[in-house]
Amino acid sequence: MRVVVAHGRAGERQRFRRVLADAGHDVTECDCAADAHDRCLELQPDVAVIDASRADLLAKIKGDPEAFRTAVLLVEDAEPPVARVAEVLERGVQDILVAPVRDAELITRVQAAGRTKSLQEEIVAQAKRLEGLLFEDPLTGLANRRFILTQLAGMVSGARRHDRPLTVAIIDIDHFKAVNDSRGHAEGDRVLAAVARALREHLRAEDQLGRLGGEEFLAVLPDSDARAAHKAFEKLRANVAAVGVTISIGWATWAGESPDELLGRADDALYTAKARGRDCVVGAATLPRRR
Repeated sequence: MRVVVAHGRAGERQRFRRVLADAGHDVTECDCAADAHDRCLELQPDVAVIDASRADLLAKIKGDPEAFRTAVLLVEDAEPPVARVAEVLERGVQDILVAPVRDAELITRVQAAGRTKSLQEEIVAQAKRLEGLLFEDPLTGLANRRFILTQLAGMVSGARRHDRPLTVAIIDIDHFKAVNDSRGHAEGDRVLAAVARALREHLRAEDQLGRLGGEEFLAVLPDSDARAAHKAFEKLRANVAAVGVTISIGWATWAGESPDELLGRADDALYTAKARGRDCVVGAATLPRRR
């Protein structure tokens, strides 16, 4: 594992480096706090062994958005009082070594700190994977139905609170059943993924896009009025054609109603787009609700 050693006494610093290197670790030795902080940023070490006089270095490591992952072992010159132990642990120190530090103790504590760091990172990675299962559609990589509808509810709330425009669109791949029937479901999945990429690539970073299910997608465009939204959706329709299929889009601009009612108007517009022959964009602004 990668270890940074920062100690004010050259003899101790060099001994720590030698012992840890002999144990198979990649060790960088630093004689000042500034250099140690730079090495932590550059090398992303698993463990940093620093002496207690380097309080400023501890604060820099744990206050940095990248370096904070480094496990810090603090070397004290004498047995610290309980209050001191509680303080440094609260500040992010993982373990405390008391001088004189024996070689075996140094190796044991460093390796334990490194293993703990690895386990913590694996827990974080696992949490991210689980989050992906909860919120991401596995085929397209877009938000799944539950998450995109949650996003819509939040954005409607924001539009109401700040009196800002908001537009949603339900996007449907035309004749998708024929793709599955004639080319097989594997090809159908490829088409779904390709359409999802084409849609995402031509929306703004702040726009939300998710898969409602089957061949339907939902796009939520904050701060977009009817004119801007219609122009954006026409571009989407034209760009998706490069995938080899066409799409129909029904959209609606928020008019103070609930998320479900807003989606209902967009769905009505999509129904009209399909009735007009598909491969077109229809806005709900002038359409009466169908009964």
